[in-house]
Amino acid sequence: MSTEAAPAVTATRKVVSFLKAIGRGCEKYTEKFKDWDHLFKANTIALKHEMGIGAKQRKWILMWTNKFRLGIDPYLIRTSKKHTMKRTERLARAKRRRND
Repeated sequence: MSTEAAPAVTATRKVVSFLKAIGRGCEKYTEKFKDWDHLFKANTIALKHEMGIGAKQRKWILMWTNKFRLGIDPYLIRTSKKHTMKRTERLARAKRRRND
């Protein structure tokens, strides 16, 4: 798991910089939030039904807003490349290895 430096959010307190700092495609939802308070007062039901945000990004945003409340500044956590292949591709690769 690699981490990179993200833009400092504590000084600016902008929705755009926060969502960009947490990554994983969350920055495309910046127009869904009115302001900083709206981002931090939104719950899972509002994110799902009112804003139409998918499950992965919804959980990611809620996790990072909670971490930010606890005093942890957001930083980018890259997804693991270990699980990027589809199941059928993994099975085909394993079959080829057995035949070698």
